[in-house]
Amino acid sequence: MKMDPFERLWPRPKQIKTGGKFHTPKEIRFTGEKIPVWMINDFREIHEIQVTDSLNAYKVNLELSNNLTKSGEYQLSLKASACHVMAADAAGLSYAIRTLEQLFVYFPANMPEIDINDYPAFNKRCFMVDMGRSVWRLPLLKRMIRILHRLKMNQLHLHLYDDELCSIKFNDLPFGSENPYALTLEELKELVEYASEYYVEIVPELEAWGHAGSIVYHRPELNGGRGMYDDGSSLIICEETFELFKKMILQIAECMPNKATIHLGLDEAKWYLGKNMPAKFTPSDMVQRYYDIIKEVGVQLGKDLTLRIWADHAGRPIPEEIKSEIIIEPWCYWNSLQAKMLKDIELYSGENKQPWMAGAGVSGAQYRGAYHATRFWAKNTENSPNIDGINITFWCWNNIDEKLMSLFSGSYYLWNPGAETSFASVEDYESYDHIVFPIMYGWQSAFKDANPDAICKDRGPVVYLGHYHFGGRHHQPVAPTASLAMSLAANGHDYLKEHEII
Repeated sequence: MKMDPFERLWPRPKQIKTGGKFHTPKEIRFTGEKIPVWMINDFREIHEIQVTDSLNAYKVNLELSNNLTKSGEYQLSLKASACHVMAADAAGLSYAIRTLEQLFVYFPANMPEIDINDYPAFNKRCFMVDMGRSVWRLPLLKRMIRILHRLKMNQLHLHLYDDELCSIKFNDLPFGSENPYALTLEELKELVEYASEYYVEIVPELEAWGHAGSIVYHRPELNGGRGMYDDGSSLIICEETFELFKKMILQIAECMPNKATIHLGLDEAKWYLGKNMPAKFTPSDMVQRYYDIIKEVGVQLGKDLTLRIWADHAGRPIPEEIKSEIIIEPWCYWNSLQAKMLKDIELYSGENKQPWMAGAGVSGAQYRGAYHATRFWAKNTENSPNIDGINITFWCWNNIDEKLMSLFSGSYYLWNPGAETSFASVEDYESYDHIVFPIMYGWQSAFKDANPDAICKDRGPVVYLGHYHFGGRHHQPVAPTASLAMSLAANGHDYLKEHEII
């Protein structure tokens, strides 16, 4: 079966109308709205296309229009005489140029006359990296931002620490000091500023209840005990914990722009209430306290901070008066659990309900990567009136070079889940892969940011659950917190005392 050549446009634009063809220009000049220098340089790298100020060059006119109202929306009209782009905002202009780049790549000789009307299905199109169980160095994170923009994604969620590793070094606090790959706060701020150039929002996550082994490693007095599955550590809920997290949230928030989202996890933990806390203090009260801390930090810094949390397995009780101000995030990564996803959609989606995101993507146990659950979430929530977006998570690993299909395919459905193509509704993995992998490989070849060799160079060693994989350090821990994570949770203070940690 011969593929429609426009199926290679990724993600698929909402509306495409084609006409005749014309000779693909080799020189172009941009007029109208200014675009970033990096975007001009991108064009120069594609098939040696020259970006010039010559009046004889093919004109690409860029215009912002109040008639387009959706964030990221654009209209692209490509004719033999010139190309005209209208967009709702600067991000929309950049997405139009990404589409135009693909047209130049896939039609190097005969360019189709084409009219495109396009906008994203979801407001937030997020990708999460697990820095609490794997290694994500600054060069790789910057590369991921470039890849995300090429895929028209606009959020990067940093799961900053977990039981195994802490990948952020706080000032005047010991956390992350034991991890040779941990980012400094200065590097986090650099990443945030870099991401803004690509219209990508950074969402940092600080686990504030469970998954806290790398925190209690340094603060053992705050180690309540085991996590939900008898592994990992749960924090004691007490004033000392709240005071510590106020300091940590403040340092992270100082690196963020004036409007930002802070994720606090609050999932997969057991309830250990401090002795000095009121006996009737509940998990709902805990959410209220963290919400108050987020708002207090926001006032202190003059920033508008939004709280996002995981929904957890049985939901997450939230005080009614603040529900509308907290983004709740249920998750499911397995296509075989469609009934669970439908149940969560019924629970969280609806008029007058709180904003929510769907946690899709890849669990640490999906070794080949995964994308069908992401598609299921997208297809069944596109019309949800209160959904903020979808998060393609990438748990436990950093080998995105091997599992890029999880992000590549997922991004397609986050932008346009209703697209009708030869593969869009194919359920069988083998049949789907047979069609889509060649598209992805061609895309990677044309756009070097996603070149696997370059990803590997920036990635460094493969790390899973805090331990090196392959090579001379196979199974060795990246940091002492990784090897202690299970034991800390199982034995609490007894293990710490036995090993003279306290």
